[in-house]
Amino acid sequence: MKKNKFVVVGAGSSYTPAIVAVLLSRKDDLKLSEVVLYDIDAARVARTGQFCELYAREHAQDVPVSYTTDIETAFRGADFLFVQIRPGCNQQREKDEKIPLSHGILGQETCGLGGFSFALRCIPAILDIVGKAQEICPNAWILNYSNPEAMISEAIYRTYPNAKALCICDMPISQEETIADFLGIPHKDLTFKYFGLNHFGWFTNIYDKDGNDLLPALRERVLSETVSLVNAEAEEKHDNYWGEMYQHVIEGFQAYPEFLPLVYISYYYFHNEIVSHMDPNYTRANYVLDVREKVVFDDCERCIAAGTTKDSSLHTGVHGNYIVDIANAIINNTHERFIINTMNHGAIGNFNHDAVVEVPCYVSAGGIEPVSVGYIPQFHKSLMEAQKGYEKLAVEAALTGSYQKALQAVLLNRTVPSYAVGKAVLDELMEANKDYWPELK
Repeated sequence: MKKNKFVVVGAGSSYTPAIVAVLLSRKDDLKLSEVVLYDIDAARVARTGQFCELYAREHAQDVPVSYTTDIETAFRGADFLFVQIRPGCNQQREKDEKIPLSHGILGQETCGLGGFSFALRCIPAILDIVGKAQEICPNAWILNYSNPEAMISEAIYRTYPNAKALCICDMPISQEETIADFLGIPHKDLTFKYFGLNHFGWFTNIYDKDGNDLLPALRERVLSETVSLVNAEAEEKHDNYWGEMYQHVIEGFQAYPEFLPLVYISYYYFHNEIVSHMDPNYTRANYVLDVREKVVFDDCERCIAAGTTKDSSLHTGVHGNYIVDIANAIINNTHERFIINTMNHGAIGNFNHDAVVEVPCYVSAGGIEPVSVGYIPQFHKSLMEAQKGYEKLAVEAALTGSYQKALQAVLLNRTVPSYAVGKAVLDELMEANKDYWPELK
């Protein structure tokens, strides 16, 4: 029986323990032979790596888990690469967020110019990883989780069209599960129809197992009464960020009630309103550094010191489950349905066929089969065309080092109000990322 070696690339991430926990819990389904954690940061990967070694010894003794900073060792014989890199870590993310905010426009890790900045750091590193994989383990499936997925997927599919790469995001599935909870129906009993770009899409239908579309009734509720998709009290105890963002989903649905927007569309629908409530001195990156990373890494260190993970607070979640579910669909040829970033090639009939879009796909051992969406309305098509133009020009800037392409991309982004603001933010981000971006000329 064929066994599968899984490699987590960017394994110094705070998400790694949960991903490894899911892999080990499903070791039989995945025919798991070993897990290797790879990162260029020796200190970070040693911390998560030692924790995961301990966890494996206590939960799956027959699956060796190791960690390394050597890419040849990590990739040799690999069957699956889970890629989740963040060049510059959250320290650079903080700059991505604060520099645009200092000019009164959105600072966010994937949307607006924060996402642009992240893309120019991440694209060269991702392409190096995919290129290495083509040399060392050309038959390995590459499942990319790294942000900003919209531009990374464009760069990967353009540069390595024959690589066995799937670019995925857990935001659509997270929102699906939130909606399922709100409706009181198990997620497995619902089928969601969806189209868009990564972090820029809409749900068009929600079918129950009897074929009834539940979106019209949800629309009526949203338009006629006060609705909250999440338990605000429970959310507040942990982190109210997502509670606030899902309230913007409701507002977006009320403003444009044809389709239910993905949560990130709020940044474009309500840019000024959201920015006005952001703290330019303490952004999401600060929260992640102060809370999420501290909780995870402190627990890793505590368990390493104690020599056991038995009372660890780290647990699995949507993020780990989703990427493993897709790997399982490939390994076991299940033809399950997932939302994936893929070349359009007619999936959206009236959109650029050579553009990467985010649509439902059936996943099997042979790869993916995109679901035909048909023709989309003019409003959504026009929004997507402007966004896709921005994304393609950003990728051009990353690949060619063209300052002019970068400036054109910036000015196409809907969060940028003028040439003067866009150029000022671009120049400041370029200076802040001089050790990470390609040189722009």
